[in-house]
Amino acid sequence: MSSVVRAAKTFYRMLRPQGTPHVYNSQVAPLFQRPSPWWAKYTFALLAGDIFMTGSAMELTWNHWSKPIDGKSDSEVPPTPEYYEPRPIWQRLGLSLGFFVGGVGAASALLIAGFRYTKVFDVFPPIVNASRIDKTALKERHVFIQSSRHFRSRGLTFPLSKCTLHRGRADSELLLTIDDERGHWFISLDDDTLINGQQYKNTAAREVILKAWKGGWVNDDLARAASLPMKRLKNS
Repeated sequence: MSSVVRAAKTFYRMLRPQGTPHVYNSQVAPLFQRPSPWWAKYTFALLAGDIFMTGSAMELTWNHWSKPIDGKSDSEVPPTPEYYEPRPIWQRLGLSLGFFVGGVGAASALLIAGFRYTKVFDVFPPIVNASRIDKTALKERHVFIQSSRHFRSRGLTFPLSKCTLHRGRADSELLLTIDDERGHWFISLDDDTLINGQQYKNTAAREVILKAWKGGWVNDDLARAASLPMKRLKNS
């Protein structure tokens, strides 16, 4: 039971990060902006399909999964209902539970992915003069994140000092982790991405983001890929 409770708490934390609600009202283009992917736009339709398929599979298994009577094989009896009987309850129940767990897992993954796919990403307040910024000003900087599940200009903010950028599977991906938060946020640097309102690709987009990442942390893999000083993982 304790493992179920822990799993439920983890799932809740993935869906409800502990950031500060914020309405993004900047008059300039954000540092990062990208349209939501198709699966995020049609999440509720996909969830409805998942529920229908899962329910149908469970109903067919429980009510119609049968075997020939008297231990005969399928080839020995005609394909008519009177020659078949339901399989044992433990078999039908086990397979039905398997379909249920699979359906819940797919729905959970879809919901979590929507909350962790970054649509708008910015760092504020902006740095006017990088050569004169002090540690106090760095501590006041925050990250704004708007996921595919947020609407209009709403999102969450986190202190930049608690945020770490990681290299993704390729140069066209970044991952963002935040202290005391479960999982990570996915940042795609593909052709649909706008950086400061302009189109950049892969490493060029990453360089612009890292230049604005003053006061945040950079993972060592990303630091090596971006040729940052390895002894200064905090980009300042």
